[in-house]
Amino acid sequence: MPLIYHAHVYFLPEQISAAEKLHGQLRTSLSDDCWMGDLIHREVGPHTRPMFEINFNESLLAEVRALLEEQRGELSVLIHPELADDVEAHTNGASWLGEELALKIHTLSRGE
Repeated sequence: MPLIYHAHVYFLPEQISAAEKLHGQLRTSLSDDCWMGDLIHREVGPHTRPMFEINFNESLLAEVRALLEEQRGELSVLIHPELADDVEAHTNGASWLGEELALKIHTLSRGE
């Protein structure tokens, strides 16, 4: 069964316009098989900055990564697989585009 991936695009308050612009560009560029959430203007879960999320199948990983790398500007992006072990997914299974940000790992659950 193919993995599901999440991409979290982070922004600071002074980067909201850049995040909104990228969100709009991605909405028209990404495959219809991708799900993209709205901008979340606060920290949530393990994320230490506001962000928006994109969910997609493993088969789209190269395409999504390339679009994000090309269009993200100064925004940091965390890309990780959806695993039973959230800690593993957000650490060893993760990759970053741009600055690697601290995460609140203690909020994540370990797989059983």
